[in-house]
Order: sequence, then structure tokens, then C-alpha cells
Amino acid sequence: MALVLNEKYPPGSYWLFISNRVLRLWPTYLMVLVASFGVARNWWPIASLDFISIAYFLVSQIFVVGQESYFFLFADHDALRFSLHAADTPTILFKFSPVPQAWTLALEIYFYLVAPFIVRRGPLVVGAAIVASILLRLTLLWGFDFGRDPWTCRFFPSELALFLAGSLGYYASASRGEAERKRANAGRLLLIIPLLAGLACSEWNGISRLMSLTILGAVIIGIPRLFELTRNIAWDRYLGELSYPLYICHFLVGWITLPETVASAYGSLALSLVVSMAFYRWVECPIDHWRQSRFERTRQATNRALLLKAVSSST
Repeated sequence: MALVLNEKYPPGSYWLFISNRVLRLWPTYLMVLVASFGVARNWWPIASLDFISIAYFLVSQIFVVGQESYFFLFADHDALRFSLHAADTPTILFKFSPVPQAWTLALEIYFYLVAPFIVRRGPLVVGAAIVASILLRLTLLWGFDFGRDPWTCRFFPSELALFLAGSLGYYASASRGEAERKRANAGRLLLIIPLLAGLACSEWNGISRLMSLTILGAVIIGIPRLFELTRNIAWDRYLGELSYPLYICHFLVGWITLPETVASAYGSLALSLVVSMAFYRWVECPIDHWRQSRFERTRQATNRALLLKAVSSST
């Protein structure tokens, strides 16, 4: 997103950027959602809730935004109730979602909404936002004892540091001049320490947590180099394009196949890959073509406006 916002979308194109990102996510999600409502059964108890609860559930299902709140809400008799630790309740709203992984899309959309105001302002502003997010996470942990799910991975302000870590990778790879590149790399390495420390303080569970943090640190460090090595590989790009439809459709395939053995699980994985290829070919490619045409028309209009402004100024 840092690369896209700094090198593709000019200033003043905020709504074009937001709408294009939503168009990237929403059409495939909506098709999966409709099919999931048809084959899944876990959402049926929602029908017994009051009108406001049902409306909230349906609206958040359709528009994605708000699904991260499912980890703070639970069904209590005929209504939804709020709890700071709803994960401890057996009727947490998340269990009734027909596309359970979609809550991550809500966090992604929130990042799109704020990213243009942060990632264009350089590594210092990005670094400051990361530090603020980490401090918030630590405050929630030490000040309020919110050190476990859902506060550790569902609350967007404290998750913002992870989103922005990749932006530092962009500045490290796109820096002009050796001195600027070294400063960006040094800042990235320095910020990895508090980032990993903040994550380590949340729900520590021994060696598995240590290994996951080690892998995360390696990924953050290696992102710029990995991007340089793979950016022009066609099959790698194609796999990247399949990542979203595969991610969003695999639960749908699971609802249909209900795999209970290792063999059936791999069969579901293969079927999910085929379905994701179909979504990419017949849903995402046509929409992406339209998205790019919208961007091109806007870019041409912006260039004409700048040219006219330059001509007016010279005369």
C-alpha cells in the first residue's frame, strides 16, 4: 500500500483509492457470502434474536465493516450483548458468521481509510505511528489487563503497527541514495525491537510464541529484498492474485465438503484452489480491468488540469 500510494495514486485521489480497494475485496466476498448463507448452518440461531441484533448482523455481513466487533458481542437470550472479554462466552457472535475469516477484511478496510494520511508522510511519521500503536497495546495490557483475545489481534488501533511495518520496508527499498537507504534500514531494524516486544507481551505461550515472533521479524527484515527478487516473476504474481480468493472461499468449500480426514482436507484444499482460480478469472479480472480504466481516466484528467494550470500561469 505504501508503494501504491506513493507511486501510483497522486494527492487528491483519496476516494478513488478507497473505492478501488473496496472493489478489490467486496465483489468476490459478496458472492462467497451469498453461497455461504446457503450452505452453512451456523448462522441460523441469529434468526431468534431481536430486530436490531439481526439488522446489525446482516448489515455487517454485507458491508464487512464491523465484523471485528463479533469478538466483543455475544448472544444472550434474544439480543446481542457487549463484553470486554466475549471470547470467554460460548455464544460469541463470531461463531455465527458464515464467512468466519472476513473479520480480517474489516481491519484491512480500516487501514485503507487511514493509510493515505500516514504512509505518504515518510518513514519518521510511519515510525511514530508504529510506536504509538505499540504503546497502546502495552497500555491495554499493563493498565487494563487486556492481554488476550480479542485485544491481542482484533483491535485495530493496536494492530496498526503490523500494517505499517511493511511501509517501512517500502521506504527501505525505495530510498534515493545510499545514505537515505541506510537510515531507512536502521529505522526499520530499530522499530522491529519494540514491535516484537509488544507482541511478545501479549498472551505469551512459550516456545511456539518465540518461534512465531522470530519468523515475523525475519519477514519484516526480508520484505524489501524478497520484493526485489520476485516482483517480475509471472507465476509468483499469479499466485499472489490467487491469495485473496483462496483465502475468502476456503471456508465455503469446507462448509460444502465437511472434511473429516487428512485426505479429504487436502481434497478441500485442491477444490478451494480451483474455486479461487475461477473467481479470479471470471470475477476479479473483469472488475480489475474496470478499476484500472477508472484510474487511467482520473490520471488523464489530473494531467490535463495540471497542464491547463501551468499554461494559465505562464500567460
